[in-house]
Amino acid sequence: MSVKRLVAFVLCLSLSMQQSYLYAQDKSKAQFNKISPSDFVLPVSPLIDSNTHGVVLLDLGDIHFVGNDHGWFSFVFKVQRRIKIIDKEAIQRGTVRFYLHNQEDREEKLTDFDATTYNLENGKIVETKLAKNDLFKERQSKYWTEVKFTMPAVKAGSIIEYSYTKTSPFYRDLPGWNFQSAEEPKLWSELNVEIPQTLSYAVIKQGIHVFDIDKAATGSQTYKVVQKVDNMALGAGADERSLFVSTATIKHRWVMKDMPAFHVENYISAPGNYIDKLQFQLAGTYNGEEKEDVKRTWKGATDEWLGNSFYFGPINDDNDWLDDLVKQATENASGQLAQAQAIYYYVSSHFSCTNYDDPFVRVNMKEVVQKHSGSVGGINMLMLAMLRKEHIAADPILLSTTDHGFNFTKYPIEDRMNYTLVRALIDGKVYFLDATHSQLAFGRLADNCYNGPARIISNQDSGFVNFSPDSVKENSTTVVIISNSDKGGLEGSYQKTMGLQESYETREEISRIGEKKFFTTWQTQVGEDLLLSNMGLDSLTRLEDPVAIHFDFAIKQSDDNSVIYFTPILADTYKKNPFRAAERKYPVEMPYCIHNTYILNMDVPAGYKVEELPKSVKVALNTDEGAFEYLISTDGKAIQLRAQVQLNRAIFMPEDYVSLRDFFGYIVKKESEQIVLKKK
Repeated sequence: MSVKRLVAFVLCLSLSMQQSYLYAQDKSKAQFNKISPSDFVLPVSPLIDSNTHGVVLLDLGDIHFVGNDHGWFSFVFKVQRRIKIIDKEAIQRGTVRFYLHNQEDREEKLTDFDATTYNLENGKIVETKLAKNDLFKERQSKYWTEVKFTMPAVKAGSIIEYSYTKTSPFYRDLPGWNFQSAEEPKLWSELNVEIPQTLSYAVIKQGIHVFDIDKAATGSQTYKVVQKVDNMALGAGADERSLFVSTATIKHRWVMKDMPAFHVENYISAPGNYIDKLQFQLAGTYNGEEKEDVKRTWKGATDEWLGNSFYFGPINDDNDWLDDLVKQATENASGQLAQAQAIYYYVSSHFSCTNYDDPFVRVNMKEVVQKHSGSVGGINMLMLAMLRKEHIAADPILLSTTDHGFNFTKYPIEDRMNYTLVRALIDGKVYFLDATHSQLAFGRLADNCYNGPARIISNQDSGFVNFSPDSVKENSTTVVIISNSDKGGLEGSYQKTMGLQESYETREEISRIGEKKFFTTWQTQVGEDLLLSNMGLDSLTRLEDPVAIHFDFAIKQSDDNSVIYFTPILADTYKKNPFRAAERKYPVEMPYCIHNTYILNMDVPAGYKVEELPKSVKVALNTDEGAFEYLISTDGKAIQLRAQVQLNRAIFMPEDYVSLRDFFGYIVKKESEQIVLKKK
């Protein structure tokens, strides 16, 4: 199975369809606002077991269009949802959030809201309706309003049911539909759409399940469209006229039944990449006389982003006021590389990111500087503007982080991109920069940025750059020396030089919890048999160098032990197989490739001899995709061990899962083997 199978296909909803199908409502679909005692009894289903906390009984979506007073069409999106709460773990599903978009004189409107909780008490159904004043709206930004409500009287055994309708003039942004949930199974999930001839959409299907119902039909509707008429030439001012547009429509019905909850397995970056769903992209319009292909191309979107003040316009504004800030940042820097580094570290240390999911500036650049904070787009675009002040070629890059989902390369879907980086060309070398993390080194990216194709936004060389986790090589080396103590017993030293990504993660962790707590976790990790002392960290503040942790230790040992069992790999062992499931449906997505080396030099304890050593082995994963090496030897006085775990890929397809699972299973078993020492 490949990623292309998982993100399946694109089709087009338009009147060019060769076939149409008559379809009727399925009799198994229940009616909303009609609950009977039998609805509280869940059907026998393999989807429902002791680990199921809630079940979506019905999930219905409907999209159709109406004429609006802006001379065109608005879509109407109706959602109806019924959920059975099995236990207290699912009570949180009674809190619902969604958003309304507004821009200039256009806004989305919420109507037909209804929410009811049903409880079965003494054989009778008790209804508790949500009061209208318990529906809260909060302005999140200039363009978005959050709508939030919490269902009343929710408890284990409740059925909650809510519905609402959103009318939107933003017909380009047709809402998608998730047929699968990461929280609970869905017994019935359905989306119906009816689209007038005036509009056509590309439909993007994602997921591995097939539709139980996938039928289309033709219809017809009449829409009232209100247009503004400018009568200034006649001295009458602005006026309106109403048009009644009769047009054919395309209807489509998609249904998935008995959908399992999406099981979030280890090493899946974002369930949203694989959950079964549909998304829509506007492909064309028709005004009654001519058709216009409005399917956005990446070139067209790039031109729009470069020139639109809502996006990247602020960097093109008159930014002379930035001169003093650039001078302050680069005061002691000579040469473009030093200047770029000075600007990068100035921005990363003086500005904090308030939103890692907003790739655009949104506000005046001065506001970012005044507040010393902004979105990821605001901060990195400020850095870009400062780099350009020093005549350093720099352009923004739009991407989607791993927790947000895959970027879609065929069409520029804005919702799929949530992050902005900067590409800088310095002395003939390309650097990718992200100044929103104070612990991140110049020229490094956090591992969540390595999520496939990202788009360079430039008026000269726009295109895609692939940030693949397979390109990130994480090398770490651990050296342990154990010797006989002058006071009797064994003592040793431990030093681990981390890879660059682990170094960044360590710096981030220490900035949150402090060094003292960080060292405490290490004492817990190595266990009670080692007494740690002289713990320290190297290169913690030198961001471009790897972090090294070191400590001394003493090994607890009883004087009367006739046999000592010693596990030679300390702290760096794989104690559990990260891949324990028998099978896997989705790819394994690791953040980077790894090459971990562990070296042990150990004196044989005084008065003991080596009774038994683990055997040396070399194991390959799929010939050249990984390797495990465990080489151990002794001359009777000392023991030497060199163990290496290497993965040359970060992404493994489901068909490779069994071999990957067995590979790590072997590592776990081997690293748990012990040296046996016997008293002479």
